[in-house]
Amino acid sequence: MDIVINNALIPDFKNYRFKKCHIGIKNGIISKISDVSINGETVINADERLVSPSLIDCHCHIESSYLSPYYFGQFVANYGTTCVIADPHEIANVSGISGVNYFIENAKLSDIDIKFAASSCVPATNIVKGGGSLTVNDINSLLSKDEVVALGEVMDIEGVLIKKRGLLEKINYAITKNKRINGHAPQLKGEKLINYINYGSIEDDHECESAEEIKEKLEAGLNIFIREGSSATTEVGAYKLAEKYPHNIMFCTDDKSPLDIAQSGHINFHLRKSVKAGLDPLLALKLATINGFKYYNLEGGLASEGMPANLVIFEDMKNFFVNKTIIKGKIFKENYNKFHTPDNLLHSINVKEPLLIPKLNENVEHIIIKVKENSLITEKEYLDKDYKHPEYVIDRDILKLVNIDRYNRNLSAAARIKGFGLKKGAIGSSISHDCHNIVAVGTSDKAIKNVVDKIINIDGGLVCFDGINYETVRLNIGGIISSENPSKLTKDLKNLNEMVKKTGCTLKEPFTLLSFMALEVIPHIKLTTAGLYDVDLSKLL
Repeated sequence: MDIVINNALIPDFKNYRFKKCHIGIKNGIISKISDVSINGETVINADERLVSPSLIDCHCHIESSYLSPYYFGQFVANYGTTCVIADPHEIANVSGISGVNYFIENAKLSDIDIKFAASSCVPATNIVKGGGSLTVNDINSLLSKDEVVALGEVMDIEGVLIKKRGLLEKINYAITKNKRINGHAPQLKGEKLINYINYGSIEDDHECESAEEIKEKLEAGLNIFIREGSSATTEVGAYKLAEKYPHNIMFCTDDKSPLDIAQSGHINFHLRKSVKAGLDPLLALKLATINGFKYYNLEGGLASEGMPANLVIFEDMKNFFVNKTIIKGKIFKENYNKFHTPDNLLHSINVKEPLLIPKLNENVEHIIIKVKENSLITEKEYLDKDYKHPEYVIDRDILKLVNIDRYNRNLSAAARIKGFGLKKGAIGSSISHDCHNIVAVGTSDKAIKNVVDKIINIDGGLVCFDGINYETVRLNIGGIISSENPSKLTKDLKNLNEMVKKTGCTLKEPFTLLSFMALEVIPHIKLTTAGLYDVDLSKLL
C-alpha cells in the first residue's frame, strides 16, 4: 500500500453508523477497508479520529475569494474541500467567454477538482452593462465540456416567467446535455416560485436565509444548498430541516473572502455549525459529502473500496479542524507556483475622463438603501420628500454610494446608503456584482474621488482612504482577482480591514457587502450605473 490509515472512524452512510476500520490506499484509490491493521509505505495512525470523504462546495464564485482558481483550490484544500462547483459569472461579466476559458484552464493547475457551471445570465438583466457577455452559442459550447456540470444560477427570474427565448434556449440545451440547472430565487414564494421552477426546470436554490424560506422551497421540490458566505449566512434552525430532507440539502459558500476562510474555515464551517445546531454529525457529513457528489453525478463522497482516495482526517466531530487532507492518494501539501495571465485581463480598468462623482438624482434623493450585517437583502428607508436634505448626514449614518462605469462608458449614478457607519474617508472596490464597475461609499465627494482614483491607478482592487492615508489590495487580474498567493493576500486584507475599522465602519466584511450593492437581482433596492433600481418592481426609479 502507498498510504495506510490505521484506527480510523469512517462514516457508513448506508448502515448509518461510524465504523472503526483500517484503510489501505494504492494508486490513488481506496483499495482496502479492513478490520485488522494494514502495512504500507506511509502509515498514519488516526487514533480513532474521524476519516471522512473530502468535502464538496456545491456552488461558489471563486472570484469572491479574490484568488485565481489555481490558488483558490490549493487554499481550500487545507480545510478539507477537494471539489467545488464554480460559477464564473464574475470573470464572464468582465471579459466574456475568453475569461471563462482562462478560469477553466487555470483551474487545472490545482490539486483539487474544480468543476464549473456555465453562467446563464451574463449580464444578469438587460438594464446593466459589463465588459462581457455569454451568448446562447457560448453556453452551448461550455455545456459540451466535461468540466462543466451545470447551467449556472438562473438569476433572471422575470426572464423565466415571461419565457424569454434566449434564456429558455440555454435551459433546454442544459437539459439535452443532462446538466443540472442551478436556481437563484431570493425571497421568491407562492405561485411565482412554482412557475419559476416549472418554466425554468430549476432544480436547486442557495439564496435562502431563513428556515421558513428553505422549507417552502423544499416542499416545492427544490434541492437546497445551505449557504455560509461572508455577507450572507443561514439561520441556525434551518439545519434541522435535514432531518426531514436528508437527501435534498447540501452545502455551499457562494461568496466567501480568503480572510473569512482563513479565520473560520470553508465547508468544514458548515459541519461545525450543523453540530452546534443539534444535527447528528453523521447526517452533517452526508450533507457535506455524498449528497453533493450524487447531485452532480460525480465520483466521490464515500470512504469505501474502489473509490478515489480523497479523504480528510478531522481532529474531532465538534470543531472539524483538519489534521490532514488526502487528495488522489497523496497527503496534500500547500504549494503555489507562478501562473500565466493573458494581457487583456491585466489592464482592464478604463474609466471615462474626466472623472466626476455623480450627484444624487433629485427624484430619488429621499430614498435610502439600508444594509445590515450578514445579509444581501437591502431595505428601503425614506427621508421627508418635501425637505431639501444635505447629501451627507454623517451623524445619522446617511452616506453616499456611487457606481461608476469602468468600461469607458459615460455612465454613473449615486444614492443614499445607511449601515456602513463611516465617520470619515471612504472605501471602494472594482468588484461590484455582477458587472464589476467601480462602487464606493464615503463621507464626502472628495474622499470618494480619492478612492476611485486610487482604484484606477492600481488596475483595480479594494481601497480604503481614512482622510489622510490609503490601504489597498491590488486586484490586477480583470480588476477582480489578485495574482498574489493566499498568504500575502490575507495579510493585505487584514491591514485593509484595520484601517476600515478606524473610519468608524463596524461591518465584519464591508467590501463583500459593498460589492453586492449594485446587484439588481437581490431584493429590495440596488444602485446600478443606470440609476437606483427597485428589485421588487423590476424597474429603475
